[in-house]
Amino acid sequence: MTPQDSTMTTSTPASREIPSLDAYDAETFFRDYYATEQPVIFRGVTHADGGAEEVCRALCDKIAVDASVTERLLWYDVRQEMIDDVCTTPPVVTESMNPDTAFLRDNCVRVWFNSGGHTTPWHYDGHSLHVFNLQLKGKKRWTIVAPETPLPNMPFSKTCLFEDNSLKGKRVYEFDLCEGDMVFLPRYWFHHVHSVGELNVNVNWVLMPKQQPAATKIAARESEILWLLDKSRFAMPSGVKWMLDNFAGAGEPALKTLTKDVTLGRGMSRVAKEVIRSPMVILAIPTLIRKAKTVMKGKKILSGLLQTSQAAQKAA
Repeated sequence: MTPQDSTMTTSTPASREIPSLDAYDAETFFRDYYATEQPVIFRGVTHADGGAEEVCRALCDKIAVDASVTERLLWYDVRQEMIDDVCTTPPVVTESMNPDTAFLRDNCVRVWFNSGGHTTPWHYDGHSLHVFNLQLKGKKRWTIVAPETPLPNMPFSKTCLFEDNSLKGKRVYEFDLCEGDMVFLPRYWFHHVHSVGELNVNVNWVLMPKQQPAATKIAARESEILWLLDKSRFAMPSGVKWMLDNFAGAGEPALKTLTKDVTLGRGMSRVAKEVIRSPMVILAIPTLIRKAKTVMKGKKILSGLLQTSQAAQKAA
């Protein structure tokens, strides 16, 4: 499969060039991109010594012995200290990770390992997170869509119904993220990512701004769904309760920031909008199968890397 084939979209007539910025130009970043929730690329912001396998092994060795690490579906949540001697944190990231202006998690860094050919299906991130995604090693091809021109989602889900989406009329950016580059992906932006490099190592910093989200269709959708979950918390399974209690690393304060303006009428209207999509899930079965295969393959890679590091440390 070629990188062009793997994009899994139709033609993108509205695609435009994503802006780029110097990582030291914090004033412009916070005024023109962070405050307005617009994406931007920082080219060549940092460097990690060694090849992809060496960096991967160094991080896996740390992960294998750190009890604070949390393994997620396709990545690891780690503390900032774990990566401090692997790469330099870009200045705009350091300024953004401010507890006075953002809700932060203890494990505010994500570490990803993906082999070539891995594709992340269309979705937007949960927990109202801004993401700084650093391509530490390798290369990835991104397609992103603005939340004011959304793609169709599965009911009550952040995953899109289809992989083959028409992007006509959407605000779209397509770009390559090369070694040392970092993209600022604001909350609720849809993204589809294909791993081009043979071995790809990414570091993400995640945070939820304490400011209200930009007024978009997806921001309203997320606020209404969270309101519904919170109001029916008593009937929710334990996993959902845990998610609400730990939302964006802060729980109730973060939830209130997003849901304080949601009314009963908006909440009930959201139920109707989501339920009416339910029959379309049948059409999305191929997408669900593809996503399951992606997760299984990714988990296998993560487990293999970690087991190798654990075995090496035991042998030593």
